[in-house]
Amino acid sequence: MSVSIALAPGAEENGLASMLAELVRQNLDAKPHKLKDFYALRGSYAIVADDADVALTLRFAFGHLTVHDGIVSVPDVTIRATSDVVMALSNMPVGPFGLPIPENDMQRDVLKQAMSALRAKSFQIYGGFAHFAMLQRLTRVLSVNG
Repeated sequence: MSVSIALAPGAEENGLASMLAELVRQNLDAKPHKLKDFYALRGSYAIVADDADVALTLRFAFGHLTVHDGIVSVPDVTIRATSDVVMALSNMPVGPFGLPIPENDMQRDVLKQAMSALRAKSFQIYGGFAHFAMLQRLTRVLSVNG
């Protein structure tokens, strides 16, 4: 099976969309074991960086990812955070079940930052409980760790 990662028209002007598309591409190239999760992803995820006034939608279907500028349709899961928290999530250490397992000081700092943002309500996940398995797979695909 081949991997297809594409930017929808207009998404190339969204810096966060371009960065996340490239991050997924690099993660799959560097860590082929992530392909299993990538192929299993179905549905759409919206990511909103409130402080940067930017949003994007990741739409996964059978080994294909399309990254859209803005929120397209009704996403299955929505992640709202500041841009620094969104980018820090790619450094989130993940274990086999997609849960954070920090192994060094840098990873502990990333986890602390995310937990602090959750408590301050500057990091919110909508639909995460209803689509927990989807969120775990997305976390494993986006994380540069594991």
